[in-house]
Amino acid sequence: MTLSKNLDSNTIGQNALKARWAIYEPATSTTLDTIWQRNQAGKATFLLASQPVFAESAQAAYLLCEYINALRNKAAKDIYKTFFCNSRIEALHGAIKISRHNARLSHPDNDGLVLVYDQERYYADLFDPLSQGIDKALVPGVLFYEELADLSSQLNNSSTKAAAVVMCLYDDFPLDELNRIQHLCREKQTILVLNTAHASCGMTESSLAHLADKPDIVVWGEALTDYQVPFGAFSVLDRFYKPWAKVSTCFMHSSTYGGNSLVTSMVRDKILKSLPITAKIAAKFNAIADKPAARIKAFCTYINPITPLICHAAKLDLDITQAKGTKITIKNQSTGEIDLIDCIGGAGSNLRGYNPADIGQALEAHQPDTDYWSELARLLSGLVGLDHAFPAVSGACAVDIAITLAMLANPQRSRIVIFKGNYAGKSLISLNGSEDEFDRKPFVPLYWDIVYLDIFSPTADVDLLQQLRSGEIALVWFEVMQGNSLNQVPPKLIDIIFQYRKDLGYIVGIDEILNGMFRTGSFVSFDRDQYQPDIITLSKGLSDLTFPISAVLVSDTVYQQAKHTNEQVVTRYENQFLNQLGAHIALNGLTQANAPGNRERIRYAGNRLKSELWGVAGRAPLLKGIRGEGLHLHLMLDMEQFPLSLFGKDVSELLISRLCLSEGHVLQYFCRLLPPLNISDREMEQLVVGIEKSLKISRFSLFLFGLKQILVFLYLLSVAQLKSAITGLTTQLSGLRYGNE
Repeated sequence: MTLSKNLDSNTIGQNALKARWAIYEPATSTTLDTIWQRNQAGKATFLLASQPVFAESAQAAYLLCEYINALRNKAAKDIYKTFFCNSRIEALHGAIKISRHNARLSHPDNDGLVLVYDQERYYADLFDPLSQGIDKALVPGVLFYEELADLSSQLNNSSTKAAAVVMCLYDDFPLDELNRIQHLCREKQTILVLNTAHASCGMTESSLAHLADKPDIVVWGEALTDYQVPFGAFSVLDRFYKPWAKVSTCFMHSSTYGGNSLVTSMVRDKILKSLPITAKIAAKFNAIADKPAARIKAFCTYINPITPLICHAAKLDLDITQAKGTKITIKNQSTGEIDLIDCIGGAGSNLRGYNPADIGQALEAHQPDTDYWSELARLLSGLVGLDHAFPAVSGACAVDIAITLAMLANPQRSRIVIFKGNYAGKSLISLNGSEDEFDRKPFVPLYWDIVYLDIFSPTADVDLLQQLRSGEIALVWFEVMQGNSLNQVPPKLIDIIFQYRKDLGYIVGIDEILNGMFRTGSFVSFDRDQYQPDIITLSKGLSDLTFPISAVLVSDTVYQQAKHTNEQVVTRYENQFLNQLGAHIALNGLTQANAPGNRERIRYAGNRLKSELWGVAGRAPLLKGIRGEGLHLHLMLDMEQFPLSLFGKDVSELLISRLCLSEGHVLQYFCRLLPPLNISDREMEQLVVGIEKSLKISRFSLFLFGLKQILVFLYLLSVAQLKSAITGLTTQLSGLRYGNE
């Protein structure tokens, strides 16, 4: 989808401006049929936020690797690992992150500079919407070029030590120049990123075939889903994926919706039409679908070598045969099929469980020309009390848009206040909303003016008020109940934030991506009668476990002030991710969830489940208590008890999760319980009984069980690392043999 050249919004009509940025096309009958058939068959679309082991994802990643190698047509094949995202923008952020991580490991003094050739200026305004320059942009450390000569000059400069060079391909791109840039990158030990999201299929294939040497990273865009469903991805040479191929780093980049089985099945089918299928490829492709062991092997090879091992440790390398409502049915080698009570549901995306029947009815009635988004926006605006809605495709995407709008609406100020323990996403903007330095340090430079405050400090209220009175605060951004820990921001701090907002002129944004959509009982996790933020983000529940979608709601004041600062960016975000099919699915689910009596039912379910689990805690010595609100709960283990004190928190929670699955037939992850909001009384009873049964294990038996699982995990890890080392050696030898290095 090639964009027209720079357009002046003062000289073109509003419709033309909207069309310039819109990514998605109206839903085709093929897309509707695909989702309808998946709904009827009970396919699981979302499961974990850490790239779940779906056959469709492993197949798609395998085929992308084969596709690159087929176009390169070299004797020696290279392994590419693919990370699946939700847009071309998220994919580019991910490619920059892994490039910076590599550069920092190789050269600790590397400053993370990235050079981007983008003749259409597609990305510059998204990285630096206030035109603050390379050091103070929302995504700093990135230089954009519209002329190849200017980029070449910068790259040739002896003082330039870039982490990556990004080449955005358009259909008139001079391929000989691409080889020259690649040669310069090789000389400078700089990663070359090919962004194919804006090029036709023919141009993409020509550029990959024409390159003198293998590309380091390839970014893919929505063309691989025919602009129907949110998608983006980046494929990375195996040696450049190494920083994320460790137990400590394998979750450094993640996405709730990324790698979902709907979109990867569509990508898989798209590539199949372009890739010559040999008998060898066909055999491996079919084995991934039919054989769990082949699936995990392919996932380790072409996506991530560690996450399947962690899934195996938690018994989450599931062979799912059906997902309906609260139940997931899996194959079991010894007992056949087993029904599990699901308390994961796409990391809290299970508004109404898997594959509600009325989604199929909505798909049958879908009219591609109907404006479902406007109707969804009106409903959301009424529920949260904010006037304007912006479409997005993921939680991170929503936070990116929200922070951008806030900074545009408060352009004279630069500082953002974040509370320690907050989580906001893994993109290069949303990452600033996550306080954990481990998640941020490898990807610097990040936004320059962030203050992280400790909500449990004895001086928290004084520290907060001091910041607010500084006159430098543009935005205060927080989760009311923090998704990582389930800690709640103390009411006195929230009171201070809202008490001084009007007089001190900062914007208040609340992240409801996980806790909104009734998850904690009310539609949002805070008292709307008491507090009215300027910005709210929503995501997980909007998907109805079917389609990637999120939304940003802002006040009219924020909207108007942001437009006054940069109308083009605001208009762009109103249209860029607008997907009427996604809006229709979200509207259908929200309408059902918002029906009379449902809120009371959700509150009842949350209170009952929490009460009964507290009863289990009284009977199970290893269970200390229950945290959380509504149907977002966490089993608190007594870490002072043997053997938990020996294993540590993360390992202990993983072991208890595995016990709950194998003994109690309850599917949960790290002791987090996120059941569907329409869970029945009988299902709650099964859930509680299953957890109690799992926790009745004696401490010594748990010690032996844990020791066995740890040894198995270490064995699998050592095998994976050995295979990785052998593959690396083989690749180097092949390169020497064929002269490809």
